[in-house]
Amino acid sequence: MNRVIQIKEFSYLLKVNKNKIVDDWLENELVKDIFLTHQYVLTTEQKKVFYDIYEFIIGSMQWDLNVSDVSIKSRLLNILNKASFSTNDFFTLFASLKNSIILFFNLEGLLSFNLLRDIENNFLAVAKDLFIIYEQINDSNSIPKDDNTNLLNEYKKAVDLSNIVSKTNPKGIITYVNDKFCEISGYRREELVGKPHNIVRHPTMPSSTFQELWNTIKNKKSWSGLITNLKKDGRSYTVSSTIVPILDIDGDIVEYIAIRNDVTDFEQAKEQLSTLNKAMKHKVDELYSMAQTLEQQASIDVLTGVFNRMKFEEFFEFELQKAKMQRNPLSIILLDIDDFKNINDTFGHDIGDVILKSITNLISSNIRATDTVCRWGGEEFVILLPGTHFEKAKYVANNLRKIINEHKFSVVPKEVTCSFGVASLNDDDHKESLFKRVDMTLYRAKNSGKNIVIGEEEL
Repeated sequence: MNRVIQIKEFSYLLKVNKNKIVDDWLENELVKDIFLTHQYVLTTEQKKVFYDIYEFIIGSMQWDLNVSDVSIKSRLLNILNKASFSTNDFFTLFASLKNSIILFFNLEGLLSFNLLRDIENNFLAVAKDLFIIYEQINDSNSIPKDDNTNLLNEYKKAVDLSNIVSKTNPKGIITYVNDKFCEISGYRREELVGKPHNIVRHPTMPSSTFQELWNTIKNKKSWSGLITNLKKDGRSYTVSSTIVPILDIDGDIVEYIAIRNDVTDFEQAKEQLSTLNKAMKHKVDELYSMAQTLEQQASIDVLTGVFNRMKFEEFFEFELQKAKMQRNPLSIILLDIDDFKNINDTFGHDIGDVILKSITNLISSNIRATDTVCRWGGEEFVILLPGTHFEKAKYVANNLRKIINEHKFSVVPKEVTCSFGVASLNDDDHKESLFKRVDMTLYRAKNSGKNIVIGEEEL
């Protein structure tokens, strides 16, 4: 459903989109044909007049200008007079500008019935006043200012030339179609007149749309919306439709007039764009998933499934800075599998890999969710313990040492042990100094009989 806009937004959109609307107007095939027929080519200076007259017309549509207030009108009318514009040419020109404005608001999703009615009424008034002046320029007295009959007829001709028009009786039986209706539907006039209007109904159109349409127009209100119709050859086309009930002097409905604009290309473009957007979203989702996978692969040690050294460096730096800012404790444990080279040499690297994965699982299962474990390299692992004092970290290390020492590794007949080093953050520490201390404690543990925990207080 189109959004209802207020006069301020309407005025603003007309002004900021002036060039687009006027360019569309002057590029309209009907307008170009008129100038071509009269072999009249607009100069750059004359084209500017059309932009100026647009400013005047939108001013009149905002109810703050009259024709008599605008000097530019004479320049425009002199251009039309020089080109020998006929009455039909004159009204076709202004009907084309009206259609360009209507099309703009329709494409923006802002064309309500009230707005369409206001545009139609104002254009009729402006065109009438301008035509009176135009006839005066031509020294013609054939159209009195207070007689709208001929003007209205000419305006209807212009509408008929530039729109798809049909009429039906109150029961929906077609009584009139114009040439454009026949052209787009593929039916001859005699094949349409006397038939129900659903002769062009597309089977995919929901019944609820037509139920709403009939409820609206039977209540003597105009209905506007998009309708997909079926051509005689089976192809479809989409029209932006406005259906208006015509009342007699007693207020009874005597007929319905439908004015349509072909928006098939626009709707197809919208559908293609929607399909393209869905395809692009799917591709973006795929790329995002791939990026996440690649990021994970770059962060995770393939064998053990815990973070690798590069990712740990990020956590280490972050937790260290956070601990210093919040003045919280931070401890680190570095461990190494004892005599791992002998395990590989004796039982093979496949068995060594099983040992690595088993020890990873034992560590991960016996530390907190807030702690971070990573494979530092080879048979070395590092554990970062935020919010943990040295004594607590040493307790965790001893607990892990005991768990690993007591675990029965079914793939080897001997027990597997680990050596541990423990250090905690000092006020003057940075990442390198803290890690250097924990590395020294591990070195001391490896040279002190193995299967042991050494803390920095023992250095």
